[in-house]
Amino acid sequence: MGTVYRATLDAMAMRGPRRVGVTHIARLADSNRQFFYRNWASPQVLLSEATLQELKRVLHVALQVPDPWPAPECLRVRFVVRAARLLREHPVVAAMARTEPAMTYAAVLRTDTEWHGIAWQWLTEHVTEQLRGSAERDTVTLAVLTTALPYALIPPEEPPSEAERAAVDSRLSQALHACLGLPPTCPD
Repeated sequence: MGTVYRATLDAMAMRGPRRVGVTHIARLADSNRQFFYRNWASPQVLLSEATLQELKRVLHVALQVPDPWPAPECLRVRFVVRAARLLREHPVVAAMARTEPAMTYAAVLRTDTEWHGIAWQWLTEHVTEQLRGSAERDTVTLAVLTTALPYALIPPEEPPSEAERAAVDSRLSQALHACLGLPPTCPD
C-alpha cells in the first residue's frame, strides 16, 4: 500500500486534492484502475487513507528532534514547532492551499475531522500529557492545536529563506510557550 499512498500524495501535490483522478494515481503507482476499484470504495477513501497515514508519519518524524535535547517542557514546544514546519512545507499542504483555499480554511477551523483527531491524540500523548486534570488537558490541547494549525496549514507563496523559517518557528514557539504556561523562551 505504501507505493499507492505515495503515488496518491504525489498526485495531490501536483494537482491539488480535488483534481486527483484514479487514472493518474494508477499511472504513478505503475498499476491499473481496476486494482484501485477493488481495494477502495471510492477515490475519496483512498485520498483519506493516504493523507491520514502521511499525517501519522509526519507527526512521528516531528518527534525526532536532534541532540542536545532541551528541558522536557521545551522539548514539547519543539515537537509542535517541528510538526508545524513539516506540515507547512509538505507539498500536499502547499497544493491544497494553492488550489483549494476554502478547504484550507475549513481544515484550520473544523476540529471534528479524523485528521484533527490524530493531531489531538498526538498532542495529548507528547505535549500535554503532564497536565493532571482532563478538563485542563483538553483546554490546553485545544489552545495548542488552535495556535499551531494556521502555522501548519498556511504555507508561504514562495519558498522561505532560512531566516524567514526561523522567524515563523520563533513566533509559533512563543505562542506555544504562552499556551503551555511556560516562560517566553527556552534556554538552548
